[in-house]
Amino acid sequence: MTQLFAATDIHISLKAEQLFTFGPLTVTNSMIYGLLCAILLAAVMIFATRRSKLLPGKNRLTAIVEAITEYVIGVLEGAFGSREKAAKFAPVFGFYFFFIIFNNMLGLLPIVGPGVYSSIEGAHTPLFRPFTADLNGTIAMSVIAIIMVQYLSIKEQGGKKHLQHYFTDKPKNPINFFIGILEVFGEFTRILSLSLRLFLNTAVGEILIAVFTSMIIASGRTPIAVLPILLFEALVAYIQAYVFTVLAGTYLGMAISHAEHHDEHQASLTSGQVEARGLHGG
Repeated sequence: MTQLFAATDIHISLKAEQLFTFGPLTVTNSMIYGLLCAILLAAVMIFATRRSKLLPGKNRLTAIVEAITEYVIGVLEGAFGSREKAAKFAPVFGFYFFFIIFNNMLGLLPIVGPGVYSSIEGAHTPLFRPFTADLNGTIAMSVIAIIMVQYLSIKEQGGKKHLQHYFTDKPKNPINFFIGILEVFGEFTRILSLSLRLFLNTAVGEILIAVFTSMIIASGRTPIAVLPILLFEALVAYIQAYVFTVLAGTYLGMAISHAEHHDEHQASLTSGQVEARGLHGG
């Protein structure tokens, strides 16, 4: 049984609520919301792509998607130092930007949170909770992002050069080995940093909206009073999508550029040795 705007009390929860179980899997309201967002986002992208082929240059949705994609490429260009590489990796990191901002913007709708709930064992459980307001969700996104960084780095430059990003070309040196261990440990801190930053900003926004909306509905004032909070959360949604995308892209850019700088350094040393030998031979 579901009801719309049936309760005016404040519902605040820092964890996703369980809706049902599917075998050993516990399905929460954030998982349902995340799945719906992914399906809707995929449908929008497919529709925009098909409309672009049928009516090139005459579709507003396609123009918006293309403008955002161009913006993401421009953002990644700063991380990779090359527009060619930014365009190459844009489909991967652009997904995070689109999903996070789409997820957070839909989270501002009244049906997300206590607006629509289900009565489970006498308790009112919201059917939808923003995926990024669930710490498990943001951790999963961060883990996948870091794994993709490792995979793309290995694919781009090979396993040996990827390891040199952590342990340089002399891993048997105790100092280099210790520094390499710290660099590997740093990947886990990046997961923690990405997930907590995204979770806390979204969760705090949900709490603010819940508190202000409850106060307005309970006292009978106009809902326009909550508009500044909604606008602020829309800004936060953009900032979080931007930060997550930039950081993930920067991690890959650092891994790739480290190997490139190492190759340039080796090439300059080799060239210097050849020139020195030529001078001595002359």
